[in-house]
Amino acid sequence: MRPAKISDDKLFQELSDVFRRKGYDGASYSDLMKATGLVKASLYHRFPGGKADMVNAILSEVDRQFAEYVVKPAFEEGEPQVRARKIARRLREFYRSGKQWCLLDTVTLADSPSTRAHARRSMESWIAAFARLGRDAGVSPAIARSRSQEAVAAIEGGLIVSRVLGDSSPFLRALANLPKQLTVGHLRES
Repeated sequence: MRPAKISDDKLFQELSDVFRRKGYDGASYSDLMKATGLVKASLYHRFPGGKADMVNAILSEVDRQFAEYVVKPAFEEGEPQVRARKIARRLREFYRSGKQWCLLDTVTLADSPSTRAHARRSMESWIAAFARLGRDAGVSPAIARSRSQEAVAAIEGGLIVSRVLGDSSPFLRALANLPKQLTVGHLRES
């Protein structure tokens, strides 16, 4: 019998779904094989480092999607608040209006230094993109970074609260507040 074939896009989507639902430690090889249709040997062939390699490959794909699409408007020309609204729409799309859980939430619970380091780089990139919008709007660099961290915390927290309550309103409110939070010059400046 020939091994199952699966495209990289489909493989990353199926693996992502398992890790989002079950977390790093909770995702068993049985779960991963069932989701992808691949046998354990095929998974190890593609990911010799096991689950750590899988998660890092998935995070790299998410990093690519964020850089090339989700937060890309932060580095484009135009009014910062308009660009922030565009990012908010793309975040809503990426997280399916709060119905798709965040990998950074579920995979960083594991005691995997490489996964935590990768997740940290991913989050720093996201914060830097948001801070760029604030600086472009005339907010000081220190305040722009602080607001960016708060915005990411609100979005991530909104995703968690939305998941627990089964109500996407907290996530959607965090996105609605994003443009003002990042770009208005005289919010609380602490």
